Amino acid sequence: MEAPLHQEAAGSPREDARPATASEQERPIWRNRPYMWLLTGFTSSVFGDSFNGIALSLWVLQTTGSARRMAAVQICSMAIAFLFGSFAGTLADRMDRRKLMLLSDGARCVIAALLGVSLFVLDAPFPVMLGLVSLAMFAGLLHGPAFHASTTQMVGAGRVQQASSSIYLFDNAARISGLALAGVVVSAFGGLAAILTTSAAYLLSFVCTLLAGRFPSAARTSGEAGASFLRDWRSGLSYIRRDALIRSIVILSPLLSAFFLVAIMLVQVIAIGDWKAGPIEFGLIEMCVPLGYVTGAGLLIAFGHRLTRRGRLVFLGLLLLGPVYGLISMMKSPHAAIPLVLMGGLLFSFCSMITQIILKSETSSEWQGRVFGTVGAFSSVAPSLGLAVASVFADRWGAADVLAWQSAGLFVCGVFSVYLLKSIREYR
Repeated sequence: MEAPLHQEAAGSPREDARPATASEQERPIWRNRPYMWLLTGFTSSVFGDSFNGIALSLWVLQTTGSARRMAAVQICSMAIAFLFGSFAGTLADRMDRRKLMLLSDGARCVIAALLGVSLFVLDAPFPVMLGLVSLAMFAGLLHGPAFHASTTQMVGAGRVQQASSSIYLFDNAARISGLALAGVVVSAFGGLAAILTTSAAYLLSFVCTLLAGRFPSAARTSGEAGASFLRDWRSGLSYIRRDALIRSIVILSPLLSAFFLVAIMLVQVIAIGDWKAGPIEFGLIEMCVPLGYVTGAGLLIAFGHRLTRRGRLVFLGLLLLGPVYGLISMMKSPHAAIPLVLMGGLLFSFCSMITQIILKSETSSEWQGRVFGTVGAFSSVAPSLGLAVASVFADRWGAADVLAWQSAGLFVCGVFSVYLLKSIREYR
């Protein structure tokens, strides 16, 4: 039998979502040692993912020279994330979350080492690479829902905003530094060194999770303890469907990511094709996006509890994103567009981070794995589909025109969202 849904007004914390003690809730996240160990391990695994992506992309293109095979890797990864993301979240709600993260890190460490040896020592064929990458992708799915649900419990309700912002901040720092260093390592030492760096990064994440010690997993009632896996999975989907606030965020988050990533891709095309941006200008444009993320995360950490009416802030950012990218589509030079690109990254970070904070604050502990797994599944496929469609339209009608229409569509979606997603709008 499914657990009854809570009926509190939007914005009121759900009492069973945070088992942290009063002292833990008062402790700053930087002094919360178990949380910091998990955050360090998470940062290391993201850093390893960046190395892995660069090394594998170069191997596929240099070895096969086939764009079709490169697309096959991306499609395979997207399919696995979409098909198994919600199942991975269900596991996070059924198992010891620490053990699940250890299993994920250990498996990815071994698979990365096997991948490096297979590709760069044994000259394995493409199907072997695709199979190992698929296994690594599946193992990685187990980590995300368990990590996010565990850190939410660790810090307590009063520190969710700071914790979520710090995760976002460290995530982007790891991606930026990983992508920058991966190219250097591949160029200087070869692809095997990059893949082994990935394996070492997962090993470090494994060690950090061990050092975090034991921490609480999802609390299950006696009735839930005997439920089958499929019953738990269906219960998670029913929970999302019946809870207006959580359902609204599960719908909004993938759409927001899809619109934003499509806009970024179109800006890149415009920068090279229309503005004739040089390496310096293009690098500045690329830097502005993560810089906007980091700035948004820093502001959320700084404001803490002083930030109120968060639901309205989400929609304010959403409504402004469309006009900002509409202005970018009318720019004639990269120099004029750079401040707007920075503003776009800042607005997106506010929207996406605040929705994640609301989700963590308002989802009960025993459901968090399934909720985050489902969000991850939809978020894995929506941007990819959007990029595929936008790229076809951009080749036919021009990136600037497509960006203008996409910006108008984003604004219209924002207006409808404000009207239809009342539970987010009224959230404080």
